[in-house]
Amino acid sequence: MSSPRFSLWQYGVIGIVGLLAVLLSASVCAMGQTNGATSAPVEVSSTVVICSPAPCVVPPTQASEGGHEVADAPIVADPLNPTHLLLGSVDFNCEFGMGFFTSSDGGSGWNRYCPSQGIDGYFPSDDPMVGYDRNHVAYIAGIYEHGGYNTGLIGIQSSTDGINWSQPVTALKEGEYPFYSWLTTDTNLGSPYLSNLYVSAVIASEDFANNQLYVSHSNDGGISWQAVAVAPRQISPKEDFNTNMTVGKDGTVYLTWMYCDAIGSGYCGTKDIAYMVFSKSSDGGNTWSKPKSMASITLLPTLLPNTNVGVTNYPVIGVDNSDGPYAGNLYVVMYTWTGTYMRVQVVCSTDGGNTWSKPVPVAPPSDTHDQFFPWLSVSPTGLVGVSWLDRRNDPANIDYQAFAAISSDGGQTFPNVQLTKKFSNPNNNGYSDSAWMGDYTGNTWDGPNYFIAAWMDSSNGVDMQDVVGGIRLK
Repeated sequence: MSSPRFSLWQYGVIGIVGLLAVLLSASVCAMGQTNGATSAPVEVSSTVVICSPAPCVVPPTQASEGGHEVADAPIVADPLNPTHLLLGSVDFNCEFGMGFFTSSDGGSGWNRYCPSQGIDGYFPSDDPMVGYDRNHVAYIAGIYEHGGYNTGLIGIQSSTDGINWSQPVTALKEGEYPFYSWLTTDTNLGSPYLSNLYVSAVIASEDFANNQLYVSHSNDGGISWQAVAVAPRQISPKEDFNTNMTVGKDGTVYLTWMYCDAIGSGYCGTKDIAYMVFSKSSDGGNTWSKPKSMASITLLPTLLPNTNVGVTNYPVIGVDNSDGPYAGNLYVVMYTWTGTYMRVQVVCSTDGGNTWSKPVPVAPPSDTHDQFFPWLSVSPTGLVGVSWLDRRNDPANIDYQAFAAISSDGGQTFPNVQLTKKFSNPNNNGYSDSAWMGDYTGNTWDGPNYFIAAWMDSSNGVDMQDVVGGIRLK
């Protein structure tokens, strides 16, 4: 997304200009800071212009084809050619309910691929995952289920052109069924584990009486895999949830997830307190550090208010691999329930995950409507991009719009930017009784100056579809 082929909304608001501010010299997170957001949302001009002068907001483009519901939106850019994008989805227009979209022009046009090949009777089902290595090779992965049985595995495919895909192979199968999986790749030239692949998942036992977190790694382009247990086995109702990973420029793999101790009467434990947990591997995934808590949060005790939609809480991690003043900083985004609304917040570590800052809210104090499905990624120059869904502009607290914030000061402040003018209703998701609008959104960087966000959107008035937008900084 680096050419003027897009029509762009111009921002004439000082808040977004602040995104281009010079990075501060201190390399500390906002320790103890109570709010890091701007005081007001940014309004979008209705004028359609070429992105000159930048910064600008890219009008949302629907990547999925329409029809039945499309949900979940992990997205990644090829590090050697950032105009090549890969987007994953749970796509009910595909035979097995999982689809992937590729773009070779920075998101102007999209092509869909529906995996249909099985692995020993297991077929694509859920948890779409995407990645690129440093050799232009794209990877897609997901949970594969055995028809009629409560069993599964993680399957993965690769492609050198985004059109033709390899036969799927098993990346992880250590128990009866995998949940909450994630894929990441090592694209760092200075890493001794360059182009390693990593897949994380929580594996449930056959009777679902216990579960354990594993990370499987491959150093041969996904041909062979080795799985390693990261955390102790949890005996139900204790459980690990919602894994996420990123890789530092020295090859260190950083892993985050949510842990529920199940103490008390709440869904996750007493008063629905959950723990966001961290571990890392410095030897290519062979061994992992002892898990430690980054933050405790309060989960939403019910469905998303005014809907029958559930909302997951992924602690999404990013690392600053730049040579800037915040090099090495780790950032994790999540939500917490304040008692009246869901608040998106970021914690930060400046010492490799040994200690973590107090949470910094991403939205301004005036935004007391629900904020949910956040995602985070760090640019090659150290900018921290966060995107999420936000109901601040609906007095009824039902419909949402997409928002983003980019921190240029090491996670201390997050100037808010509104990505969409149209509203989406969470209830427009293709279900009549119980509802589901997806489990996670996504974002990435198309080079150092283009923040790309992907999310579930129903502003067309029908079922959810995957939409891609973002912010052009230069």
